[in-house]
Amino acid sequence: MPGSTDGSRHPVRVVRERIDPRLTAALFANYRSPVDAVLELVDNAIDSRVPGRPLEVDLSIRPGTITLTVVGGEGMGPRDLEREYLRWGGSRKQAGERIGRYGQGGKAAIGHLGERFSIVAGKAGDDRAYAFSDDAYRDRSRLRTYELHERAKPVDVALGYVRIEIGAVDRNPDPRKLRQRLADVYRPLLESGEVRMRVDRSVVEAVPWQLAERHDFGVRAGGRTVRGWYGLLPDPPFGVEPGVRLYHLGRLIGAPEWFGHAGPASHPALNRLVGEVELPHVPVTMNKSDVDRGSDAWVAVEQRLHRLLAPIVRRLTLESGTAASPQALRTAEQVRRILARALRLLESGKLFESEEGSAGVRGDGQLSLDEAVQAREPEAGRDAGTDQPGADATPAAPESPAETHPQAPPVRGPGAGLRGRAIGEVVIRALDPRMRSAMVVEDGVRRVVINSRYPLYEVRRGDLWYQLETALREVCVTIPEATVPEFERRVNELMFVSLGLAERRRRRKRPGAGSPRKLPLP
Repeated sequence: MPGSTDGSRHPVRVVRERIDPRLTAALFANYRSPVDAVLELVDNAIDSRVPGRPLEVDLSIRPGTITLTVVGGEGMGPRDLEREYLRWGGSRKQAGERIGRYGQGGKAAIGHLGERFSIVAGKAGDDRAYAFSDDAYRDRSRLRTYELHERAKPVDVALGYVRIEIGAVDRNPDPRKLRQRLADVYRPLLESGEVRMRVDRSVVEAVPWQLAERHDFGVRAGGRTVRGWYGLLPDPPFGVEPGVRLYHLGRLIGAPEWFGHAGPASHPALNRLVGEVELPHVPVTMNKSDVDRGSDAWVAVEQRLHRLLAPIVRRLTLESGTAASPQALRTAEQVRRILARALRLLESGKLFESEEGSAGVRGDGQLSLDEAVQAREPEAGRDAGTDQPGADATPAAPESPAETHPQAPPVRGPGAGLRGRAIGEVVIRALDPRMRSAMVVEDGVRRVVINSRYPLYEVRRGDLWYQLETALREVCVTIPEATVPEFERRVNELMFVSLGLAERRRRRKRPGAGSPRKLPLP
């Protein structure tokens, strides 16, 4: 400001923070799906419930229109609409008391779903309601000013009332999926009867847990008592995602948690472990997709529940999972050897790239598959045993570290991105039937775990071609920042090379055989 100094005779300039209304438009995109946006609106309704009174939440999904009606909560009057609902970034809601407390969720959810809206709201104890609307809500060139129109409240005076109708909806949620998510996300509130929900007049009901055993607990962690339960599903489990579900004030947060223990990929019996825990004091992310894992409260909870679950995790890992057949185990070892060689050939950059002056180069400047294999495997008898699918063979001893994890020079082309993707073992385990395979690191060894309960595994009976494709897809998915076309190209390259290696090894085991026959179709 002119005339102002800071003691050194230099003028002092004042700068201020400013907010562009268009910033609010960026919040409209803060949802992965329209179902997530609807859940944000329901969260606001959940926060309005009154102790001792059931909250009624009705959702109507129609083409181009979504309507949310909430009866029995606190409701909103003119003061609440202006100071709470229409205020961006500010809220009286405190941590540990309300689900939503960032002052943006409900408003952003409306903008995510549609172009216009109308709201009718009345506070509990008032006999009047107030309405306002916006026909161009996604135009965020300026902040809004609305006129409230008074009208009679359509419910009992003692009840709060809110009705939000969103129009020009271009992101309609699927009603069936929405009912399933509501039943899962608000399970404790639905089971206790605190909240009743309907979607298109169909009641939302939480599916009861079917457990072989259950253990309730209350332990001290993060400065307060943490309550919940854990238990075991019947064996074999089906259709239920394992792990302990985290709830914040009755609302599901993120994916099931293992509190530092290895998940089902490490042992199939862990598919049976499930549970629920309420964490009102642990902060959550703005979109409620996870807890704040850097907070002191979460660190304390994670450590305490890790110790609590340790005995049952230890007990489950001592159980024997569904045993794979000896034939499938032999095939898994064959897959490991074939895939290791295919990775080395691609990493070398010599299989498909020209290299003038080198031995074994064809007229077109490329190494053939057999020539490349012979050049890298001078010892013809290095791999004892057969690779015929289903044939009896004794698994070969693990290759040396240098062979399993080759140190190839930097290359560009087909092998780029595959360095260090070598695997130590291919193992067969019974996992959740929805999971085809998994890549895990156990005792410092990288393992591809192929699920013996996956439907396609059972159809193919774990044959060589199925295991080979499954393993190499797990290897390729670890390529950093690979696009979908890049992933498919790597899979195709590895599959082509691996099939050629498998056929060549079978021909080598049958000396005197005629011209190479075609590979059998998987």
